Amino acid sequence: MEDPKNHLSRSVVNLWLVAGGLVALIATAVLVVAIVVFELPLWVPLAGATLAFALAIVVPPLRYRRWRYEIRSDDLYFSRGALWLVRTLVPFDRIQYVETRQGPLDRSFGLHQLVVYTGAGRAGTIPGLESDEAQKLRDELSRVAGAVSL
Repeated sequence: MEDPKNHLSRSVVNLWLVAGGLVALIATAVLVVAIVVFELPLWVPLAGATLAFALAIVVPPLRYRRWRYEIRSDDLYFSRGALWLVRTLVPFDRIQYVETRQGPLDRSFGLHQLVVYTGAGRAGTIPGLESDEAQKLRDELSRVAGAVSL
């Protein structure tokens, strides 16, 4: 199976770097508290913080390389993953509604997420889309699937 054709916006890498950095900061704060509360040796939080920040820096570019999407003749096809590749096909006749979302970090980078729902629930989310692309995808999926767009 070929990879989908369309890439996410390159800005999503920066968004993921910031999000990963925030998670790493929180993890570091928890580890610092653990030193005091549990009297852990200093190397434990240092190792944990180093690992958290390393992952926050290494994983986003890997995720970006794998994240792709495509509207094909009968389905929405997207692939994602940093270490494990996951490929998802959502047939048009299963799509019930499509929405775009924009959280605080998305907004600060001018990006949107496209969320696709089927009768079984959320079928998938495509992050890191420019505003025009997100609206175009939402409208196109609504048209071909006969779905409601929010």
